[in-house]
Amino acid sequence: MVRSGQLARRCGTSASLVRKDLSYFGGFGIKGKGYRVESLIDSIEKILGINKPVGLVLIGVGNLGSAILRYLQSVPYFTILGAFDRDQKKWGKKVGRIEILPVLSLGDFLREHPAELGVIAIPPDGVQDVVNTLSEGGVKGVLSFALSELEVPEGMVLQFVDIAAELEFLYYKANKSKK
Repeated sequence: MVRSGQLARRCGTSASLVRKDLSYFGGFGIKGKGYRVESLIDSIEKILGINKPVGLVLIGVGNLGSAILRYLQSVPYFTILGAFDRDQKKWGKKVGRIEILPVLSLGDFLREHPAELGVIAIPPDGVQDVVNTLSEGGVKGVLSFALSELEVPEGMVLQFVDIAAELEFLYYKANKSKK
């Protein structure tokens, strides 16, 4: 069992907010006792939609893409369906258990292996073409490390990751807490 106060401390919030937020999705806890950990985890996974494997493809298997690919192979609720790169020297090689395929085969691949998500770790040139191919292949969400202005169709969600901006924010928070 875990109590709302314990969850609140781990999340940096209040126990009442934890209870309120969880109650929004239904009754998980036992009044005066707390929450059964396994049951709570199962319920949160269902709410987030990660109670079943989420298929994804990764485009760009350079240094960053390779690191992401290695990491994602250890995350149980993501299934990496394919990894793609434009560099012919990488085709056929593996990162972990995932073979690198030609990026030009992405559209055909998605017709045979539908994916919910795409991860883009390529330079900004050519990103729009990749997003278009992902969209045409039925991908609904894209995480992009390529910081360029992109047009996405209605129904597709685009999330950018700017590591430098995240580090700047972290530095700001770390220094703010010293004062």
